[in-house]
Amino acid sequence: MTLHFASLTGHVAQLQSLLTEDMQFQVMTSITNGIFVVWLPAVLISHRINKGNRLKFSWKQVLAGCPQWMSYAAYGLFAYAFINFFLSISTREMDSQQGLRTFSGHWMMFYGMAFCIFFSSWRLPSLLRTRQCLAGHDMAQADQFCSLCGLPAAQSGQDEP
Repeated sequence: MTLHFASLTGHVAQLQSLLTEDMQFQVMTSITNGIFVVWLPAVLISHRINKGNRLKFSWKQVLAGCPQWMSYAAYGLFAYAFINFFLSISTREMDSQQGLRTFSGHWMMFYGMAFCIFFSSWRLPSLLRTRQCLAGHDMAQADQFCSLCGLPAAQSGQDEP
């Protein structure tokens, strides 16, 4: 976030003066590679919450354990990253400050969304459990009745409201 704010306000040169070129490269590489470190488990958790159903993927279901303000912030970061990207590439000149602005907006989105996914699954661990109807069919956490047979969800005593 500091890098993004510095690129928006034109203070990238001041930050760059504090680090050698080798250190700058290491920072950028670490931030970029860190996305893959946190995003892979976040994707696996979100697929588990959605029962692997990519056609009916629901961010609302994935972020069910987050407070409402956090869900709105996650959606806002998502929208901001794309708006920022198109605004930053709309200029004719692309300098290092412009490039940093473009990438740092996406870094914030990926790290922010991963944090929200982790927080949601930590706060509401029942999202990760498999829920079944009385006939044994897998069900989404939010469903009260099975979409295949119409039977109600089995009461396991572990379901959280």
